[in-house]
Amino acid sequence: MSEEIVLIQPVAVVRDKDGWWYHPGIPDFGGGEDPAPYIAWAKVQGLELKGWHSGDEIYNLPDEDAACTAWNPEAPSPDWFLMGIFDTDDGPYVQWARRVTP
Repeated sequence: MSEEIVLIQPVAVVRDKDGWWYHPGIPDFGGGEDPAPYIAWAKVQGLELKGWHSGDEIYNLPDEDAACTAWNPEAPSPDWFLMGIFDTDDGPYVQWARRVTP
């Protein structure tokens, strides 16, 4: 008997006091830094992922320490939904997803 796949869907985004947010439908992959389990899960979900670091988008913000709270990246197009805004070694990063049709 095969297990039914529950597809992740867009949800309301409520960022924390520092501006970070993760989609609540993303499973816990054990806290490791290996992206392979996440990428495999996204493929099973039928998702295309796109992301970028804040880079030039935060240079004109009033306070670099609060860059993520003031950074409001826009989706590449209306069919993309937010997977997360999180900190990396290279600064704030945003990731979007959209369902790919076979």
